[in-house]
Amino acid sequence: MKIFLFLSILLTLSPQARAKRVVSLMPSYTEIIFELGAGGELVGVSNFCNWPPEALKIEKTGDYLRPNIEKVYSLKPDIVFTGAWAAPTTAKQLASLGVKVVSLPEEKSAADILNTVRLIAAELGLKKEGERLAKRLAAPERKASSRPLKVYIEADSGGWTTGGRSFMSDAVRLAGGRNVFGNEARGYFQATWEETLLLDPEAVILLSGTGKEFASRPMAKDIAAVKAGRVITTLDRDAFSRPGPRLFAEIEKLKKMLDEKK
Repeated sequence: MKIFLFLSILLTLSPQARAKRVVSLMPSYTEIIFELGAGGELVGVSNFCNWPPEALKIEKTGDYLRPNIEKVYSLKPDIVFTGAWAAPTTAKQLASLGVKVVSLPEEKSAADILNTVRLIAAELGLKKEGERLAKRLAAPERKASSRPLKVYIEADSGGWTTGGRSFMSDAVRLAGGRNVFGNEARGYFQATWEETLLLDPEAVILLSGTGKEFASRPMAKDIAAVKAGRVITTLDRDAFSRPGPRLFAEIEKLKKMLDEKK
């Protein structure tokens, strides 16, 4: 009896006892899980989960907006992480099949990303690791510049940009800039070229397209950013456009670029 009790306690304390079968339906969640050291617990990820490289070897479960429910269920997950905003019906369908689903809130700031880190860590039984990761990633709050550069973020071709409810807008703030569309109470939307011209940004972040193409647009040569040579094309598109751990290194890169070009 004593031996049985000892073995039961040993199994409870063993790392294997905490191991889970995890499915992540968002690229940013996948990156967070790997950063927490729990990448080995992932049995399924979305088709867009391409970082770190190890994620490419994990079973794919479809688009995060329209995941393959049958595929997810077949992986026998203990827990599925999804965005509350991305596919609300997904959580209901999986829950009806007896699968535990954690729907995480949309990140609208850098601080929200750190909150997501902590939430995922807590669900995986890794609270201490989550706190350490959040502290390591946290970008220091800097004294705001008396006149931060006006920055236009082109997240996608066709004038798709970000408003004040986007973590990318907050990333620009932390880098010492000011999103020209920061007063828009929206996250991601399509702005007209005329609107961008009128706002006359002093720096441009292109996550899609080239600087040459941007400069060839009508009247682009008259924009302050083009005149000053502040059309930035070297940020990592995935890292900057995902609310994950890699964003914070991109913020530091952007800060240096904006400081150099003032």
